[in-house]
Amino acid sequence: MRSFPFWGNQSLMSMGSAREAIFSSCSCGAGGKEAQGMLGQALMLSSLPDNCSFWDAFRPEGRRSVLRTVGEYLEQEEQPDPLDFDPTDSSSSGVSKMELLACFSPVLWDLLQREKSVWALQILVQAYLHMPPENLQQLVLSAESEAAQGFLTLMHRSWAQMQVPPSEEQALGRLTALLLQRYPRLTSQLFIDLSPLIPFLAVSDLMRFPPSLLANDSVLAAIRNYSPEMRPEQKEALARRLLAPELFGEVPAWPQELLWAALPLLPHLPLENFLQLSPHQIQALEDSWPAAGLGPGHARHVLRSLVNQSVQDGEEQVRRLGPLACFLSPEELQSLVPLNDPMGPVEQGLLECAANGTLSPQGRVAYELLGVLRSSGGTVLSPQELRVWTPLFPQLGLRFLQELSEPQLRAMLPELQGTSVTPAQAALLLGRLLPRRDLSLEELCSLHPLLPGLSSQTFQAIPRRVLVGACSCLAPELSRLSACQTAALLQTFRVKDGVKNMGATGASAAVCIPGQPIPTTWPDCLLPLLPLKLLQLDSAALLANRRRYRELPWSEQQAQFLWKKMQVPTNLTLRDLQVLGTLAGGMSCEFLQQINSMADFLEVVHMIYQLPTGVRGSLRTCIWAELQRRMTMPEPELATLGPELSGLDTKLLLDLPIRLMDRLSSESIMLVVELVRGTPEQLLELTPPHRAALAERALENLAPKETTVSREVLETLGPLVGFLGIESTRRIPLQILLAHLSQLQGICLGEPFATELGWLLLQEPVLGKPELWSQDEVEQAGRLVFTLSPEAISLIPREALGPETLERLLEKQQSWEQSRAGQLCAGPQLTAKKAALVAGFVRPTAEDLPEPVPNCADVRGTFPSAWSATQIAEMELLDFEDCLALFAEDPGLGPEELRAAMGKAKQLWGPPGGFRPEQILQLGRLLIGLGERELQELNLVDWGVLSTLGQIDGWSSIQLRGVVSSFLKQSGRHVSHLDFLHLTALGYTLCGLRPEELQYINSWEFSQAALFLGNLHLPCSEEQLEVLAQLLVLPGGFGPVSNWGPEIFTEIGTIAAGIPDLAISALLRGQIQGLTPLAISVIPPPKFAVVFSPTQLSSLTSVQAVAVTPEQMAFLSPEQRRAVAWAQYEGKETPEQQGRSTAWGLQDWSQPSWALALTIYFLGNLL
Repeated sequence: MRSFPFWGNQSLMSMGSAREAIFSSCSCGAGGKEAQGMLGQALMLSSLPDNCSFWDAFRPEGRRSVLRTVGEYLEQEEQPDPLDFDPTDSSSSGVSKMELLACFSPVLWDLLQREKSVWALQILVQAYLHMPPENLQQLVLSAESEAAQGFLTLMHRSWAQMQVPPSEEQALGRLTALLLQRYPRLTSQLFIDLSPLIPFLAVSDLMRFPPSLLANDSVLAAIRNYSPEMRPEQKEALARRLLAPELFGEVPAWPQELLWAALPLLPHLPLENFLQLSPHQIQALEDSWPAAGLGPGHARHVLRSLVNQSVQDGEEQVRRLGPLACFLSPEELQSLVPLNDPMGPVEQGLLECAANGTLSPQGRVAYELLGVLRSSGGTVLSPQELRVWTPLFPQLGLRFLQELSEPQLRAMLPELQGTSVTPAQAALLLGRLLPRRDLSLEELCSLHPLLPGLSSQTFQAIPRRVLVGACSCLAPELSRLSACQTAALLQTFRVKDGVKNMGATGASAAVCIPGQPIPTTWPDCLLPLLPLKLLQLDSAALLANRRRYRELPWSEQQAQFLWKKMQVPTNLTLRDLQVLGTLAGGMSCEFLQQINSMADFLEVVHMIYQLPTGVRGSLRTCIWAELQRRMTMPEPELATLGPELSGLDTKLLLDLPIRLMDRLSSESIMLVVELVRGTPEQLLELTPPHRAALAERALENLAPKETTVSREVLETLGPLVGFLGIESTRRIPLQILLAHLSQLQGICLGEPFATELGWLLLQEPVLGKPELWSQDEVEQAGRLVFTLSPEAISLIPREALGPETLERLLEKQQSWEQSRAGQLCAGPQLTAKKAALVAGFVRPTAEDLPEPVPNCADVRGTFPSAWSATQIAEMELLDFEDCLALFAEDPGLGPEELRAAMGKAKQLWGPPGGFRPEQILQLGRLLIGLGERELQELNLVDWGVLSTLGQIDGWSSIQLRGVVSSFLKQSGRHVSHLDFLHLTALGYTLCGLRPEELQYINSWEFSQAALFLGNLHLPCSEEQLEVLAQLLVLPGGFGPVSNWGPEIFTEIGTIAAGIPDLAISALLRGQIQGLTPLAISVIPPPKFAVVFSPTQLSSLTSVQAVAVTPEQMAFLSPEQRRAVAWAQYEGKETPEQQGRSTAWGLQDWSQPSWALALTIYFLGNLL
């Protein structure tokens, strides 16, 4: 215990008595010997009556010594070893820390006020952030208002010197919200004291401040100071408060002083209101707009008032615009300052726009920039000058890169990260930059951005010893490899000719291959990529090296496979499970069911949900079924959980099955709402019925039925709004909906909500009839224009859809579709709606006029499949070459358009027989435009070329046959000699082999390739799929289907659709739950109806059940359909009326609808 030499004249004996009394009065318990020994006198002193004379009697050194002791103790408590903790010790020290924080916080706050110790404050705040929420709530709400106010003032004063890691920001938001609850009346001074913490508040907490506070200059100044740290949704909420009519009146009447004071909020006004700013108001803030962070619609409105194309100082205008120049159209730029200097200030500014994502690399302005670079010639630029062009690198194509020197290319390498290069460019660059001999580890690591360009030639130039050592630098790029490249990488390490592939000592795992006497040695980073057939780690190796394997991102099936291998005993402790790390993700349902106490069960479940690899569907189903079973047990088991499931972590509450949602308390629902607002991707990982049920449950909590949905409720719901049903959507007043359009553009919209929104947008109080829309209405709608029907879109006047507006709309939609949220959202196909949108631009203005011939800028302003085959064929060759990458990526091109585009490619590069591997890679889907004979001219011996064709879906049966026949002929291989690598490379084209030929495939090799082939929706016939599935039960495969565990079904993916009917009918619940959702969806509808009983269908996980297609549902009996619906809704009875309005998953399977689906199915087979 630290000694305190400066304590004044008080008697130590009396202090000791006081200390005992204080511990007793606080009801804190013993608190642990360590806490009392270390803190003894400090706690005693800080617990004496809180009055100024007491602390004033201390010498400064004494006060600092108290804080130092407390700080050091808390700092020590914050640093336990997660792998070597003793639960008993942890519990006792936790109690003593809770005592300190709960009983003595107010007096510590007072002492901190006097000493101004930022170090001690930082440690104290960190301890608060790590407290359980319920303890923190009790601490803050029990403190006196004056003490809490003092703590806020202290935080405000010390904030600039404090540090809060991102992982603790949510907890800081909770602390701030709790402090807010201490004050029934929210004043401007309180807002100012809270201002450093405003960025961490939830939007719902911000909305508790009355709008009148924004009339206070000091409040607006505080917002300006901390706006850089605020989230967009927070600024949007505050910006809408500015619109309260009693504050400042209508937007056109806002004075310049207000506009300047509220500048950080103006970009977040609803576009409808921002468009009301007059040219005079905009021009008054001319110098402030460039740094304001305006979005496209807001920026275009500002530019209309600031840009004057009739004057001569165009370059100076663009310079003053700064980042706003990113939103100028090519036509405006051309009239103001023509682009012609690759290192000019305007050009460099636009490149910065591309680097920060404001300017689309695929857009028309970027194309103008590329023209400048090509016309000047890249060879005249220094390597350093070229580096600034990195954002446009994927658009440079192949020819330009071939002209650059090696020093120029190497100088750009450090800037190339992630998707900065296309696979074709990576292949070209890797071929040029990879040394042919003596490749060092450092050289290979410097080339890591080019890893997706690995080919058969470059693999030969990389020694295995270098690959082993490069694990750490190559691991982040491995997910970008194609299936065939991954197979080739694994093939490099397989045993060949009885020779052992040696790796670095102690850095790899041994794997035995049947028929080979010597094991293969794998680098650790490749282990998560291995097919189960090559993953033969034994139990002893796993348990002996748990720390080594615990952080690897094992796949779902690998984790299950290894869990079985480890033969985990049922008496494993929580600590033992934590040490297993990601291996625990393979936990079996039986293991979970054998955990006795509810407390232990919940601890294990919480641990599973924290794993970075996620929770597999079957384990999730098991967890909730087991939890519901335990909830029927008598006390005290249920007491651990609480009748309203309050004992569950928020992440578990979000994942709660639909049938249990009604149990949640209002507080729990709001915790879930807060979670999905902060991380909407977690919401989108749920099934559509689950999202819809959660949205309705949250709305029910916030706004009773039959009441209108207020603006505050919409803002609180956040991304859940997009999953409201039709009836709930109609409860939103139209004016509130209009003000909320900008938020809706950034979230996923469920089909019912999107359909209803499309109808509501056309109502008079919102945007009105589409034929009366102007550019303003189009910009307000943004990408929500795609919620309209194609017929409504076609009514929008052509004048409202100029090239610039059209390009912005399509860019917004493409940006959404390519975002993580957009990919998870997976909305309906928009082909017809996009075609209706661009029809006025790509079609003749009159029937007697010829179709316009597009240039590359026109294609970039729209999309390739908007243009007909005739228009593509008539394009200038240089224009087509500049847009070749866009054509190759467009999945909407039909057969005629693909042939026309391929014809242009042959004009560029000559006959297909002369295509180089990187050119074939760049052509992508356009290769479907080749004829059967032309496909046979390609050099298919190279597995890189073969795999390019194998990754393309959409071949005709004749083309499939032509590709595989040509490969066998060119390589001189028999089907029986196809190895793991070449089977993977064939991909979709494997279906070009006849059933009698498929029978000869080596089952050992195919059982490895199944991991990659099973991820494809193979265009094989039922007979072909049956042969492929049969290969997996042969001696070299996985054995009889009846013996397969769920991990085998997950491993083989869609190949499971070929398992014989009788074998599928005999599958057990666990085996069925191993089927992938894609495998479920590709089982032919007649077979699906025959092989699955209602009992089996009800055992599907919710994700599997949602994957059942309308065509499959059409063949099911009423009882089978009810079983699928039961699985989709996770055991909850489907609400009759409400279910149709709020859920995607279930459809009305009345006689006409399924009869139509049957007709479509049979017609599809006939055609």
